[in-house]
Amino acid sequence: MVTMRRPDGSYAPPQVKTPPAKAKVRLNWLWPLAATVVSIAAIGVGGFLYLTKLEMANRPKEAPPEKQASSSASPVTAPHIVTSIASTKPASTTSAPTTSLPSPQAAGEKIAPASVPFISERARRELARDYVPAAGFKAFALNTSGFVGSSAGQPSEDVAKNGALDQCSRRADAAQSPRKCEVYAVGDTVVYPHGPPPMPPEPWVRHDAAIERPFVAKDMPLVRDQSRERLEKSYLSAKKSKSIALAPGGQFFYYPGSDSAEESARRTLESCGAVAGVPCMIVAVDDVFVVTVPGLMKTTGFFHAATHSSIAADARDDLARKLDEASTGWNAVAVGTSGRPGVGLKAASEQNAVNDALGNCAKRDSDCHVIAIGPFLVGPN
Repeated sequence: MVTMRRPDGSYAPPQVKTPPAKAKVRLNWLWPLAATVVSIAAIGVGGFLYLTKLEMANRPKEAPPEKQASSSASPVTAPHIVTSIASTKPASTTSAPTTSLPSPQAAGEKIAPASVPFISERARRELARDYVPAAGFKAFALNTSGFVGSSAGQPSEDVAKNGALDQCSRRADAAQSPRKCEVYAVGDTVVYPHGPPPMPPEPWVRHDAAIERPFVAKDMPLVRDQSRERLEKSYLSAKKSKSIALAPGGQFFYYPGSDSAEESARRTLESCGAVAGVPCMIVAVDDVFVVTVPGLMKTTGFFHAATHSSIAADARDDLARKLDEASTGWNAVAVGTSGRPGVGLKAASEQNAVNDALGNCAKRDSDCHVIAIGPFLVGPN
């Protein structure tokens, strides 16, 4: 401040300039506005972090490597637990059943324990003994890995469903199964929305000493090298009875410690079919390959003679019949530019089957090449 001295030697007091009233008003509402903006931002950030935490908490845990589905191509769904040890009791190896088993049920049907998919035979017996005769509101839940939960004698349908889902989920979580549990039946009526899993025709396994050989993980068709390493570490040491079901896209499933080879084959095929959306194939039972696994050429998928587009339409049914009747030894199929197939059937070795197929094709077509060995599509290595 600078003050001027008056003529009489006194000083005038300095004049302090005060802000206009309008400015004071502007300052008074700026502070509340700033506080509001900061509060809103804090609430937004806090809400985002809270929801993120909830999402991560509810996210399924990843399964241990030996219990994951694996694929050599893009999986149909995200990886899931596909093994569920129903029993550790060893059982002798027997062939898959040749008689028809009860078919899995569709929604709206009365629950038949012998037809419930994914679960063990022991769980089916318990379902028939405990659930079916139970009175009051009741519900039964399961997931495709074979975990189950039930609730009976409840005061309402919702309480029964929630109780069954909670029991199934707790059991699945304890085994680190990220498979979602779903209500399969309410009362005595099936309500499962997905329908029966696609299954291949029976017999699921044809034991043939001419082609069976010890299971070697590195020879597993269609799957990635990483999956073969997991099989090497986990499958060979797993308890019998066990089997591997393979999907056309390379996903594979296995159940160790089943009470029988039949049970293991059924459960792996049901789980595999439910996830892949198409019928799968049993490639190994216990520690033995039960299908011809190509070694001369690279496997690229499943071979279906009746629908393969490179085969002339009028030759497909006849080819499918011949292959179905050749239930032993090595089989191979070659085709030429006109789609006329040549076959090598019941051969003693893979090389013999390939040679026979090419020679047979050359008699009726040109530029012949092998397209299938055993049940698999093949291409150059």
